[in-house]
Order: sequence, then C-alpha cells, then structure tokens
Amino acid sequence: MVLTPSHQTFSHMPINAATVAHFLPNAFLSSIVMIILTLPTFAQQASPLTPNTSRTKLADLPQYAKYQLAKKNRKLRKHEGRIKDVRWAKDGSCVVFTANGSRQQFNFATGNISPSNNVATVRGLGDRFGNVITDAAQESDQQNRPPVPRAQQRRWERSPDATKTAIYKDYNLWIRNQNSVDLIPITTEGSARVRYGTGCWVYGEELDQDTAMWWSPDSSKLAFYEIDERSLQDYVLTTDNTRRYTSTKTVRYPKAGDKNPRVRLLVYDFHTQQTTRMSIKNPSAEYIYNVRFSPDGKILLFNQSNRRQSRLDVVAADANTGETRIVLTEVQPTWQAHNPTMFILNQGDSFIWETERTGWKNFELRDFEGNKIVDLSEFSDFPCDQIEWIDESAGLVYYSAFSDATPYNRQLHRCRLDGTAKIRITTAPLNHSSFLISPNHRWVIAQAERFDRPRTTVIYATDISDARFANGRGLIPKPALRPADNNEVVEFLANDGKTKLFATLQKPSDFDATKRYPLLIDVYGGPSFESISNKFAPTNPICELGFLVAKIANRGTINRGKAFESATYKNLGSVDLADQVTGVKHLTARPYVDSDRVGIFGHSYGGYLTALALLKHPTIFRAGVAGAPVTDWRNYNTIYTERYMQAPAENAAGYTTSSCISYAKQLNSNLLLVHGLVDDNVHPANTWQLVEALQRHDQRFDLMIYPKYDHQIESTYPELRLEYLYDHLLSR
Repeated sequence: MVLTPSHQTFSHMPINAATVAHFLPNAFLSSIVMIILTLPTFAQQASPLTPNTSRTKLADLPQYAKYQLAKKNRKLRKHEGRIKDVRWAKDGSCVVFTANGSRQQFNFATGNISPSNNVATVRGLGDRFGNVITDAAQESDQQNRPPVPRAQQRRWERSPDATKTAIYKDYNLWIRNQNSVDLIPITTEGSARVRYGTGCWVYGEELDQDTAMWWSPDSSKLAFYEIDERSLQDYVLTTDNTRRYTSTKTVRYPKAGDKNPRVRLLVYDFHTQQTTRMSIKNPSAEYIYNVRFSPDGKILLFNQSNRRQSRLDVVAADANTGETRIVLTEVQPTWQAHNPTMFILNQGDSFIWETERTGWKNFELRDFEGNKIVDLSEFSDFPCDQIEWIDESAGLVYYSAFSDATPYNRQLHRCRLDGTAKIRITTAPLNHSSFLISPNHRWVIAQAERFDRPRTTVIYATDISDARFANGRGLIPKPALRPADNNEVVEFLANDGKTKLFATLQKPSDFDATKRYPLLIDVYGGPSFESISNKFAPTNPICELGFLVAKIANRGTINRGKAFESATYKNLGSVDLADQVTGVKHLTARPYVDSDRVGIFGHSYGGYLTALALLKHPTIFRAGVAGAPVTDWRNYNTIYTERYMQAPAENAAGYTTSSCISYAKQLNSNLLLVHGLVDDNVHPANTWQLVEALQRHDQRFDLMIYPKYDHQIESTYPELRLEYLYDHLLSR
C-alpha cells in the first residue's frame, strides 16, 4: 500500500468505518481512506502493529550514486555542441560565434576556424517569419507579459500603440486608458455563465486559446469573445483537502457527448464607440477560435470547425459590418488539424498555408479569394514540419521536413515564393534543428545529432553543388563528446506485417550483454504527440538503477503522415497499445532482455495506456505505474475526445472497447494508480471508477493520492514510480 512517504502501514490492524469517521470527520476524505484500506500492502506478512519498512527507498539503493551522477551529467550536457552569439561578417567572408567559451570565426573560402579578429559583423533581427520588433514599448510588453495558467486566458491585453489596456473583470470587458486608473465598461451584461473578454477551460486546453481579446494593428478596434455556458453542467472538485474543512472548485467542463459552450465574436470600434457582432453563417460551426486581425486591420480572421472537427473553415469577417465569408476549407475523413500554419505576406493579398490534403503535411501559397497560387513544399511522400524562415524581400521560404530515410530526422528545405528552385539544404542522415540563415542566404547553420551521436553545430552551403559542405562542416573544434554506445534506435514491423515502427532503447552505462535486464516502457503514445525524437540523449538515470528503458513510437502519433496518425481513429487504446506490445515482443527476443520482468509507466494518456496494458496484457507487463489515467473516454472533454473518437452516441462500441473499466476483471499484474485530488484536466473520478471496478471484481492493486496536486504532480511522485517498479521488477 502506498499512501504518503511518511505513512506507516499496519497489517491486521482492526480499523473500521467508525474509526475512520472518528479521526477524519470529512466524509469525502473518509471515503478515500476506506478505498485505500481495501488495497494490498507491500508487506502483507508483517506482524501486527509492525510498521511496513520493506518498501524500497530510492536513496537507499546501492545504485543511487550512479543514478544521481547520470542526472547531473544530463544537466551538464544540456548545452553541449552548441554555439551562441552568432554574427555574420559584413563583407560575407566569415561567420563569428562563441564556442567553448571563446570567440571563433569560420572562413567560408578556406574552411578554417580561427580566433576572431574583430571583423565587422551584422546580426540578423526578427523571428522565423522575418518579423522585426522595432517599438521598445511593444518589445517590453511582450517580454513582461506573465505566463497564462494552463487552460486559462490572459486577463488583460495592451493595445499595440500602448495607449489602452483591455481588461477582463467581473465577467465583463473594460478599458483602462494610459496614465489612468479608471475602468471604462465595454460590456455590462456579463454574468457567471455569460461572459465577455474571456474564454473557457476547454478552449484553453484543446484549442490553444490563451487570450480572448484581440487588438487591431492600429489600436482602433478590439475583438473579443462572448461565451455562453448556460447549457453546461458544473463539475465540482474538492480543494483544501488536507484541512479540517474542505472547499470546492467548480469547473465547467463539457464531457464527451455533452453540450459545448456557445462562443461568438464581437468587435468594439473606438471611433464609433459601437460594438458589432460577427456573423456566423454556418449552422454546424461548433468551435470559433484562432482569432486574429489581418496586417492592415481591415478583416478579422478566425477558424471555425464542426463538432466532429473533420472540417475547418478559415473565415474573413468585415470588422466594420460583421459580414463574413469563407476564405478556404480543409476536410479530412478523420479529423482536421485545428490550427494549421497561416502566414500572411506583407502585400496582404496572399498567405502561406499548411495543408494535409494529400495525406502529408505541406505548404502552399494561396490568395484570399480561395485560390491556390502555387505549391511551395515538395508534396512528396513525407510530412513537412514547420516554416523556419521567410524572407519576402528575397522571395525565399525555408521549411523543415521529415524527408530523410529515417523518418524522425528533420531536414531543411528551401524554395522561392513562386514555387521554383526547390532544394534540400541539409543532407547528412542526422536530425537537424535550430537553423540560422546568413543575411545573403548563402549559408545555413544547424545543430545536428542522432540518438546515439552527441549534438554538434554544422554549417551548410545553400549552393548544394559545393561539395565541401555536402554533409555539413563542423564549427566546433572536436570537443570531448562521447557517443552513447548504449543508445539505440530500434526498427521493427507492426502486427499488420507492413507498417515500419521505431523505438529508442537505452541501457546502463555498465551494460553487460551476458546479463538479463528488466525492461521499462516509458509511454505516452497519444495522438498529436511526438513519441520519440532522434535527438541525442545522455545515459538515462533510470538505466543506472539496472533497467533497460524503451520508448515506442506507436501508430497514432505524429510526423509519419495522416494515415499513420489516424490509425487509432474511433479506437483509442487499440493499435497504439498493440504497437507497444509488438515492440516489447521484439525487444524481449534479445537474450539480455528478461521477458518476465517488463514494466510500463506513463502519465495522462500514458497513464491510460499503462493501465490498459496491465489489464489487457497481464502476461506481457508485470508491473506498471499509471499516473492520472483517463480510464473511460466518456469522462474526458468534448473537443479532445470527439476529435479522435467522435461522440459516444456515434461510436458506442469504440468507447466501450477503449475503456479500462471493461477489462478490470483481467488484472493479474502489479498496478499502482496515481492521481492528484484537484486534477481539473483528467478528473479524479477516472481513478475512482477504475478503483470501484477493480474492487467489484475482487482485484488487488496499489494507490497513491496527492491531495494538493492537480494534473501536474510533483512531490514524491517521480521517486515513488521508480521505487515501485524497482520493488516489483528488480528486487525479486
């Protein structure tokens, strides 16, 4: 039994409901304790009234010093192989940078690296889209804006000219003028369920809406949300759970199949002092989000999608009249990515657009009349990643793509904005990132690495005929970088016999192939998530405890194309879990992997897959730690769940087969459930439902509740997870 680090377990101690009620007058906490009292202990053979001291403490393990050293080395190697303070010579002869603590310069003609001789240099300014912040007040405002708490919206937005601040307060929208403390109301009819200038939990969590107020570039107009939650039920969480009397927190959280908040857009004009409602013409438009003004401020753009999220419209609204028209539509047979890249070029009449129309993510140039002008990316059988740099004056766009033979290697591509001169710049079979482009567009600096090869910084020529830079030239004098011989990228086939899958495997620093090791699967595995990355990873501290650690990139994850990503559509927990099982079988075929000692751990979606793995495959997985698991998708929010599962009424069978509750009677492994009691994302009821189902089938399991934590659990959780897996897989 796992309660708190200081808790002492007493076997055979006569405790009943009356005893609990006497010491814990709060009924809710009493019920939790009664649940926990039904669970098995780690030391069921202890004598009466003898404290349970058999549970492993991480700090007491003989391998703990190596574990701590590996954690320290990870921090020390965080900036390894990088350069900084890059400047380009004005005469185009070299690039100057800091490496290993000293200023160096690389001569393009000779390829030599030497100490910097104070050559005159220039520094590129702006973000990856070529935007330059020139206004000091704007720059200060962007740097000083406080972070927005998860799934919430910012409560104030300063105008671009810094003369006004829009404020959300008391369910309404207010304006405070510069050098004034007075608030001027823009709306007055707001209430707890109909609010102005803010959003809601599900829009913040699933549609990335961290604001609900948008200024026009000239500060003359302010767009804002009206959000109506009158159709939503309240979800109540208890807070202050460790005090004598608890409090409550109410979250309006639409669960799969329930009604959503109704969201509309309004625009206030500071010249006319009038508010105009934007017309939403499509009756099936369920979600309104990604709101932004065009650069000239004449139109207000937003995305709208249907409830299934299979269709996305980019809508242009006349900010003066509220009239709207559809600029473009994207449709997918499964779900459409909710926030594709859209970058409006300076002329204002065209934009770069991200599309998955062919099944692969690509970029194209479009106009506001709904026409495609030209393809920008290759439109081949690999997905693009993101726009890396746009220089409109030079007519060039750079983008990264997973175009290598290893599908997790990012490579840099470039083309002209007219769709011509398409080239791939980086060529080495490595993962490239952190691109820097010279002002004359002749050179590209990138970080290059592989899972088993430490990061370094290289330079490429954009003249791909220059053989001297064919695979990149190193900019850092050979440092004492040690390859990770115990890191490996593993390739195998899915159970369909044709889909190529990849995993990363890490071993202890003193790995001995003649020994047999327990295997841990570190899992997330959910949709719209990158499961593995071909980036260098130093020795995993967990491995130093005596484990092998693997991450398996199952179907349903990103960067492998739409078909791969959509493989779990309407059936979460199906092929994604099957791929984890197939990966385990592939790895345990190796003589040094002990198939009788396989564990799994994960949090959130990873907690879901962990619990499901132990319930559906108890002969494969012997132990697991499931943190904050969604045990039944009917419990999760509308936007996320219905995007991948449709609504319960449309896919009843899918919801049943994907539910952990359906397999509770099959548990035959060591399961530790972990949850924060104030989790407003994956509600604690998920764990309570699985607990009840396991008890109904007379199953034994372990439970740890963190009374003060939400979805992001800290406290003893990381140590507890390792201690539990060590006890059940290594100390046997």
